[in-house]
Amino acid sequence: MKSKTFGFLFVVFLGMAGFSYLFLIMEKMSHGDEVQNGSESYSASFDEAEDKTVELQSAIDNTPAGGTLEIAPGVYKVTKNPDHKAVTGYGDSYFALKISKPITILMEEAIFQTDTDDEYGVFWVDKTEDVHLKGGFLMGERLPEDGSLTSHIGILFLYTNDSSIENTYLKNFSQGVHLNHSHHNIVQNVTAEFNYGSGIINFDSDDNLIDSCVVRNSGDGHVSLYGGGKDNRVVNCVVTEDRPDYDDQQGITVEGETSSLIENNTVSGFYYGIDVKNDSKSNIIQSNISFNNEYNIAVRGGDGGVNLELPSYNTQILNNMVVDPREKSSYGIYVGAGSGHVVIGNTLNVDNLIMSDEDLAIYESQNYFVEEDEH
Repeated sequence: MKSKTFGFLFVVFLGMAGFSYLFLIMEKMSHGDEVQNGSESYSASFDEAEDKTVELQSAIDNTPAGGTLEIAPGVYKVTKNPDHKAVTGYGDSYFALKISKPITILMEEAIFQTDTDDEYGVFWVDKTEDVHLKGGFLMGERLPEDGSLTSHIGILFLYTNDSSIENTYLKNFSQGVHLNHSHHNIVQNVTAEFNYGSGIINFDSDDNLIDSCVVRNSGDGHVSLYGGGKDNRVVNCVVTEDRPDYDDQQGITVEGETSSLIENNTVSGFYYGIDVKNDSKSNIIQSNISFNNEYNIAVRGGDGGVNLELPSYNTQILNNMVVDPREKSSYGIYVGAGSGHVVIGNTLNVDNLIMSDEDLAIYESQNYFVEEDEH
């Protein structure tokens, strides 16, 4: 009876997660249909679209600080501005458009197209605050095959605080959204897919909220907290990989992070679903659904080789649903490095809690175990 009860709850949770994912995708697609049916031809190729980079930059520059710029529906070809070079310490990046003052930009049915053969992104938001980007479709011509992880960034916040990105769709960049040394920002209802690297990355940034986003079929850590940030939150997101032969990807990465929260996310299709590594401290992994990953949740040293491989400490893994790892793997929760970790209230398949014998003796009785579904 206990096994059946938890099996039923798992189906309910998966149904809720699937419905949320479908709703988010359908909402984006419905926006796309509205755009497609507008007066402009949204199926135009990059070469057919008219270059609007200068006009868009002028409109941004001519909007008073604290004002609102509304970009009309249409397809906007944007090209690389060699003067818009961002030096991040993570890699140099070029952009079509630069924002360096408080502004709200409304771009609900605007499509921004970039040329993938040239290495650049769309928006560089630099050393400012109170910038709000709302709506819009940012599209690379195709998935980048060359260049670095920072060569084609859709939106970069660099030393930018108290700002937001909402209801924006990004595709075919090296990274979708990159927050770099930027604090107290919100990334909400963003969809980032088919990017060479992370769909959303938070690099050495604090107190940011990544909420209700869909990130799929990208690379690196699809959602990545990296580089020494603290007090960040990733909540209510759907993070998935469903391409054939992409079996070595990472879902949500917590690396060198302190006191951050990963809560109520659905993560599936990865080698490491939720991956805590490299000197991360006092992070909370709570109430997530992680399934069909080789490791549904892992706390480990790191990748090794040219990458760091350091233990993490005091991770709290609480009340997660982590059954059915990929291909009969035993890694529902794997704790393989560091100390001070707490693992309580999680639901796993039998024998899928992998810890040291000493820790297993403490925590095995404080979690719930169900038989694996054979069908």
